Amino acid sequence: MSLLLQIILLLLATLIFAPLAKRYVSTSILGYLIAGLLLGSGVFNLINDARLISQLTDLGMIMLMLFLGFAFKPQQLWVQRHSLMINSGLPLLLSIIFLVSASFFILQDFLKSMILGFALALSCITLVQQLLQNKIQINSKLGQTALSSLQLHSLFAVVLIGLFPLLEDTASTQHGIAYFAAIIATISGLFLASRYLVRPAFRFLAHRHSIELIPVLGILIVLSVLLIIDILNIHVLIGAFLAGILLAETEFKVEVERIISPFKDAAIGLLFLAIGLGLSLTPLLQSPLFILGCILGLLLIKTVVIAVCSYYQHRSAKFSLGLPILLAQSGELSFILLKIAETEQLLNKEILQPTLLIIFGSMLLTPLLYWLMNAKILPLIQKKTPAPIQDVPQHPILIVGFGRFGQVVARALHAQGRQFSVIDSNQPDADFIEQYGHHFLDADVTKVENLRAAGIEYCKLLIVAIDDVEDSMNLVRHLRLNYPDLSLLVRARDRHHAHLLHDLGIQHVWRETYLSSLNMAQQALIETG
Repeated sequence: MSLLLQIILLLLATLIFAPLAKRYVSTSILGYLIAGLLLGSGVFNLINDARLISQLTDLGMIMLMLFLGFAFKPQQLWVQRHSLMINSGLPLLLSIIFLVSASFFILQDFLKSMILGFALALSCITLVQQLLQNKIQINSKLGQTALSSLQLHSLFAVVLIGLFPLLEDTASTQHGIAYFAAIIATISGLFLASRYLVRPAFRFLAHRHSIELIPVLGILIVLSVLLIIDILNIHVLIGAFLAGILLAETEFKVEVERIISPFKDAAIGLLFLAIGLGLSLTPLLQSPLFILGCILGLLLIKTVVIAVCSYYQHRSAKFSLGLPILLAQSGELSFILLKIAETEQLLNKEILQPTLLIIFGSMLLTPLLYWLMNAKILPLIQKKTPAPIQDVPQHPILIVGFGRFGQVVARALHAQGRQFSVIDSNQPDADFIEQYGHHFLDADVTKVENLRAAGIEYCKLLIVAIDDVEDSMNLVRHLRLNYPDLSLLVRARDRHHAHLLHDLGIQHVWRETYLSSLNMAQQALIETG
C-alpha cells in the first residue's frame, strides 16, 4: 500500500472515531487510539509499515513533550511544593511501591519490575484534561488538584527519561557525572538564553510590528533547542520539554498559545494514533483473564492509594472518590517510558505488548468509571437525612457554602445582627456558628431535600458562595426554575463563570478576586500620580 493511501486512511479513521469518542465518552484521544487499533496489525492490518509507525511515534512523543513543557508551571509547583508533596507526591510514591511489588510477583525480575511500576504509576494527562473540560470541572477544587498532580507526573517523567541512560545494561553510552553536568549546563544555558535571546527576539518582532513572524521564531527556538540537545547527546524528549518551557517563559506566551492551540489536539492525537497502530491483541486473545485482571488490579491499586491519601487530607467523600477515578489509569507518559525502555533493550516485546494493552484498557474504562461515580455512587454516599420539618429554621437569609468566601459574608451579617442559616458539606467544624444564634446544616448543597431542611421555603435572600463551578451552576439553575422570586447573590470563580451566571439571568454576581484587583489597580494609579 502506498504511503499516500495509508495517510488518507489514517485521516479518514481519525475524522470518524475522534468526534464519536468526544461525543459519547467526553474525550477524543480514545478515538485516536481506536482508529489506530482498527487500522493496525491488531485488527484489519491495513497499515503495517513499521518505519511509518516508528516515525509517527517519535514525532508524536516529541509533540506531546513540547506541549507538556509549554503548559508546565514551575513557579506554581514551587509555591505549592509542600501541599503538592503530601497531596500528590505521597500517592505517587505509594502507587509506585505497590505496582513494583505486583510486577515483581509476576516477572521475578527487579529491574523490569521497577520500570513497569514507575511507568504504570503515571496518569494520562490528556485524558484527564479533556474529561475535566467537557464536564466543566477544570476550575473546581477537584480539577485544580488533579491538574497540579499531573504537573508533578510530567516533571517526574522527565526526570525518569533523564535517568534511563544511567541504568546498567542499557544500549546507550551516556554514563556518569559528565551526563548530569551536560543536563545541568543545558538547563542553565536555556535559562540565560530565555532572558537574553528569546525574550529580546520576541520584543524585536513586536516593536517592528511583525507579529505574524512569531510562529517562525517559535519553530526556530524549538529546532535550535533540539539541535543543542542532540549535540550534547541528551534525549530529544527532554529537549522538546525544555523547548516548550522556553516558549512559555516569555511575555508573549498568550500570543504563542493562540497560534499553536488549534494544532494541540491533533498533534497529541498523533501519538495516540501511533500507539493504536502498534497495539497487538494477541496477548488478550491468548490470556484474556490475565490481561483483564491486570487492568482491574492497576485501577484498584491506584484508586485505593489515592482515595485513602485524599480522604486523610480533605475528609470529603466527593473529592476522595473523584480524584482517584480521574488519576487511576495509566497513559501517554507510561507509553513513552516503556518505549524508551524497549529502545534501551531493557524490555522485550513479550512484556511490552501486554503492558500496552493494560494501559489501553485502563484508559478505556476511565470515562465509564467517572460517569458511574458522578451519576450513581456519589448520590448514594452523599445522601444525608434532612432535618425534621419541625426543626427547619425560618431565617430570612441562607448562605450556601461556608469556605473562605462565605465566612467573610457571614461575619459581616453577624456583626449587623442579621440571622441566617448556613449549609455546607465540606466544613465539619462549622457547627460553632450555632453558638451565635444562627443555624448550620452539614449536608450536600446539591440535594433539593437538604435545601428545604435548611429553610429555603422561608428564605428571602440566598447567597451562593460555593467554589465548585459545576455545583454552582446546577444549584443556580434549580433555584431559578423553582424559586423565581428568591433574591440571589452568587459568587463567581472567574469571568467565564460570571458570563454563564449572567446567561441564566442572575443580576447580582461577584467575581471573587475582581474588586480586590480593582482596589490594587486604583492604589497603583495613586502611587504613580
